[in-house]
Amino acid sequence: MHSNAVTGVTSKIADFDLDNDQINLEPPGFAAYNSEPPPAPKLKSAGIVSLDITEQFVNAAKQLELGELVKDPHFTLFESVGALEIMDPKMDSGYLQAGETMEDDYDFSQLLLPEEIIGIIDQLLSHEMAWHMGHPLAQTIFTSLYIDRILDPCPISLEQTYFDKSESCEDEPLMHQVLRAYCLGLLKTCGYVNQRVKSEHYYEEEDFVTHTFHRSLLENIDHELIIELLEETIERSQGCIGLRLGFRASFLEIVEAADSRTSLEQVKTMWTDFQLLLPGLKSTTKLGKPAPTSFSAKIQRKLASTVPPRPIVQVSQEAAFDQLERLCRDGAVAVEVLKYYDSHSLMTFVSLFQARKPQPSVYIRTLLQHYIFGDMIMLGNMSIRQVLDDDLSTTVLPASQLLDRANDEVEFPNDPRFKMAERMELFRSRAAGSFLDILRTICQNRCRIRRTLCHTIADWDILQLDAEELDMQLREFTKETPVRDREISDEPIYSFSLSSWAYFYKLRQMEWIVQMGFELEVYQPDELATMYYYLQYLAKTRSRHLERIKGFNFRGFNAIRNKKTAGDASHDEYTKALTFVNFSTMEAAATYGLADSLSCLFTVLDRLSLIKPPPRPYSSDQMRYELRLKPFLLIGLPELIPFTDLTNAVSQPSESTLSLLKYAAEAAMAAKRGFEVLSKLSAQEAFCQGSHDSWIKNVKDCLKACIFTGISIATVKKAVEGMDKNGSKELKIRVEIPKTGKGYHDWWVVPKIIPVS
Repeated sequence: MHSNAVTGVTSKIADFDLDNDQINLEPPGFAAYNSEPPPAPKLKSAGIVSLDITEQFVNAAKQLELGELVKDPHFTLFESVGALEIMDPKMDSGYLQAGETMEDDYDFSQLLLPEEIIGIIDQLLSHEMAWHMGHPLAQTIFTSLYIDRILDPCPISLEQTYFDKSESCEDEPLMHQVLRAYCLGLLKTCGYVNQRVKSEHYYEEEDFVTHTFHRSLLENIDHELIIELLEETIERSQGCIGLRLGFRASFLEIVEAADSRTSLEQVKTMWTDFQLLLPGLKSTTKLGKPAPTSFSAKIQRKLASTVPPRPIVQVSQEAAFDQLERLCRDGAVAVEVLKYYDSHSLMTFVSLFQARKPQPSVYIRTLLQHYIFGDMIMLGNMSIRQVLDDDLSTTVLPASQLLDRANDEVEFPNDPRFKMAERMELFRSRAAGSFLDILRTICQNRCRIRRTLCHTIADWDILQLDAEELDMQLREFTKETPVRDREISDEPIYSFSLSSWAYFYKLRQMEWIVQMGFELEVYQPDELATMYYYLQYLAKTRSRHLERIKGFNFRGFNAIRNKKTAGDASHDEYTKALTFVNFSTMEAAATYGLADSLSCLFTVLDRLSLIKPPPRPYSSDQMRYELRLKPFLLIGLPELIPFTDLTNAVSQPSESTLSLLKYAAEAAMAAKRGFEVLSKLSAQEAFCQGSHDSWIKNVKDCLKACIFTGISIATVKKAVEGMDKNGSKELKIRVEIPKTGKGYHDWWVVPKIIPVS
């Protein structure tokens, strides 16, 4: 009665024309809906004067430059939200067109043809891959009306997942059972993937959207029950439909088994076998018939009613299968990380795996994190201390008494071994987090890797200072004999092993920051000469530091060779450490050689005005210097090169153009020889066991960049010499800077010199 009374009063009010105060005989409210916009309101007030300013506003807007913004400081967030138009389809999630209903009137009892089932399944696969690419569930999988039917309300058993709620369980048509089994397998698969991603380090919205809009991804239904339903349905199906159900069952079993860190070969085989299903699946997509009415963007109103409506993400079947194939390949490779060889091979494996083009998906990257760090157990069966001590041993402390596990058994506080164990444990507790952060950082997307490294090097700088204090304390217990060399210093020289280790990794990360700046196109073409010069400065500093480490390692090796009590294990540790230092020195030499060559080449191109700097009305060279080297401003060692010194070192005003080109060619040739030697190393010698093929490809790409650099230098030199002979002031060449992915290696931007007539 109350509802009817309100309706009656509302209808009477709607019949009045407020302007004429007379009864309006036109149909009230929405019954007289007209798509034409309403006329402007009639303002009848002596205190208000209305004025049409449309023309003046348009003329004023035309005076603004592209990108220029005018902002009223008094136009607050409240006014901004108030300016959003109600009943604008782009902004109002509750807006309905004429005759449109709030929800879809879809008949779930209708029979579906086999072609329609194939079409719906293939569309769901495209939506699943779109989700893996980073799009939210609300715009992908959750747009399916059949998925919505299963999840609303939340089911707790298979009996609550039928599409046609009016039918009994025994009367479900076969095609409905096929689609229901596939949807259940899809949701359970997404549940495993979503849980894995949320359990590891990732960036919400930037990498992946885990938000399920308060809907369960079948966490309450047992995995085995869904597998049994899929297998039962497969027995009743055949051909393309049976192939798709088998694909879904295999995918579900893989994501459930992939979390295991003990069955390496089994999981790898599952990924490989799963990939073999894709060609048959891909070749039969043409048999499907699209069913667009089974997907709707209206479902978003039930999921997130406070945001503007968003369109359904459409990913082509070709792109979806490409994504799925990469997922299989990367999954089979990622599990290889569980084979532990040494800490440096582990670091190389992760860095090369994450540098794949295109980069592995977020699910695979979080799976890799789980394999490495899960439950704070390294690679499933190792402690963090084992990996850390292994890295210290193969870098600065081979066969050292500081890493002797027997020290932990000593309980007498005044015993030097007790003191050593106590301080080494203090160092491990401080260094372990920083060391693992390198691996965890490399597992992120490429932009985040560089951004995070810019912050972590400050932590390594502090770690180096802390380690230096511990080195001085440990010196008292190890009775280290210093080196005395008057040519180097009048003071005794100690190894400072722990701080040397921290300094080595700090330098390595600083190089990565600069190198990834080239990959991510952070630097403008006219800045490449400066940044390559700074890269060679860092690489040369690392090379000198490695020479220092090598000297102390070699000194210790000679000492144990003179002792008859030294065993084979000590010899092996020293041999391995010296091999690593030699390899790292060779790699650093090749890096600074090629960086030096490119720096000189870009300097010459700047001199010849072949690289045009973009207009920068709001910046200066000094400001750009501070911006590019901002991550290194607070680093104590290596010292930051002052702006004036860096400018002179890069431009080299005292050197002629031909002299610079000659030096650049020699540096490129030296780098080429270095990369050639590196390319011939075995996996054990290059500390890339488990990823030797990828490492060789990376080195050969660097070698190609060296060769191309030499060709570019020769072309520029020929043009300069020709200009000098002919007395011409115009160079008959032009320069093209390749974009990322278009050159031989993303870290080596080699300019392309093109002759012009």
